[in-house]
Amino acid sequence: MYRIDIKKEFKDMFPWHYDALSPQKQDCPNLGKLDFDFSSLIEHVFELCKKQNPKTSGKGFSHYFENNAVKQNVIDSRDNKFKKLFDTWLKTNWTKDNSCFYEFHDTELTDFYNPLVQAYQNKFGEIQNAQLRVFVKPPMTALGLHADTFGSYKRKYNVKENEVFRAMTFIDDWEWGHYTLVGNEVLHQYQAGQTYQIKPNVFHCSGNIGFNPQITMNITGVKYA
Repeated sequence: MYRIDIKKEFKDMFPWHYDALSPQKQDCPNLGKLDFDFSSLIEHVFELCKKQNPKTSGKGFSHYFENNAVKQNVIDSRDNKFKKLFDTWLKTNWTKDNSCFYEFHDTELTDFYNPLVQAYQNKFGEIQNAQLRVFVKPPMTALGLHADTFGSYKRKYNVKENEVFRAMTFIDDWEWGHYTLVGNEVLHQYQAGQTYQIKPNVFHCSGNIGFNPQITMNITGVKYA
C-alpha cells in the first residue's frame, strides 16, 4: 500500500494552504447558476456516449496510454508539475478501469457549443478563446485528486496562469453517490447550472459511487473583466 504526504510532496509545485481542517471557502468560489436548457444537452451527450470508448478515446487519462502502455514521449513533453502528478497517479492506483470516463470537446457539442459559450458570457462577461469540456462519469468511475496546471491551454494561447479562467458547471441535479471536492469544500445538493470557479494549485477531485451518471462541464478561457 502506497502512502504519500501530500503537503510535503506538492507544496512547492502547487502553493496552497494545505490545511485539511481549515474551513476555507475561497478555495472554491460559488459563481451562481448558469441559465441553459440542460435537459437537451444531457440527451445529446448521452447519444455521444454510445459512440465513444473512454479507455481508447485519447482523452483524459486514456490520452497517456497506447496498447496499455504509458506513452512516455507524451509524459516527457509535459512540465514538471504534470510529471509529478502523473507519477503519483500511477503509484496510487489510477487505472484505465477506474479513471476513464466520457469526455466531449467543443465541436463535438455541435449546435450546443455557441449557445453554451454565450450563456457563460451572459453570466460572466466576455471569455476569449473559450474551450468547453463535458464529462460523463458512469457509476464507479472517478477523476482522482489533482490540481490544474492549465498547461495545454497556456501553451496553445501563450497566456499566463493567472490569466486563465476555469469554471465548472453541474449540468444535472445532485443525487446520492455523486461526490465533488474542491479544496476543503464538498459540493452537494446543487441544482443543474450551479457553477464554481476552479483555481490553479487547488487540489480537487470527483467521483461517482451512485447509480446514475454524473455529468459536469468546464469552460476555460481568458476573462479580463
